[in-house]
Amino acid sequence: MRADHHNTHEHKASGVITVLLGVAAIALAGMVGTIGLIRSVGELGPKVGDIVSFDSRDPMSRDMRARVSAIPADNLPGVACVLDVQTMHAGGGSLIVESRLSLNDYGLRVHWAGARSAPDGTGCGSSADLLLNSEDLETLAMAAGGFGTFASKHAHNALGGLASAEP
Repeated sequence: MRADHHNTHEHKASGVITVLLGVAAIALAGMVGTIGLIRSVGELGPKVGDIVSFDSRDPMSRDMRARVSAIPADNLPGVACVLDVQTMHAGGGSLIVESRLSLNDYGLRVHWAGARSAPDGTGCGSSADLLLNSEDLETLAMAAGGFGTFASKHAHNALGGLASAEP
């Protein structure tokens, strides 16, 4: 009978070890997943090569009044110019993400090209390399109808129009 009693303790101990190993495996898997998620967060947002295009043919809400400050990439910090959504939309132009910078608050280097970026002397000119943060670029993209060129943003509308014309 004593042998049976000893066997029961070994069985309980191996069950506890199995449960602890299972918990450790689940915790390790969760930690690996969390680390992967943290790494991918840095990759969210605008990417190198993304384009924000403003086209006067594209309808825009007249209520959109966004003005974003940008720092010219070749000037000292603190010298800013303005990207005015209505002016950029009226004259046309685009921003393209050239690189991501992790050293400062302005984490994106973009190139602006267009008629002008603001209606007054605060604009960035007709062509400029600028530093912007992700949130400001996303604000500009939202005002422009999304990332992409005029044609790519509206291709689905053209295809939808063709599809609806069919019987």
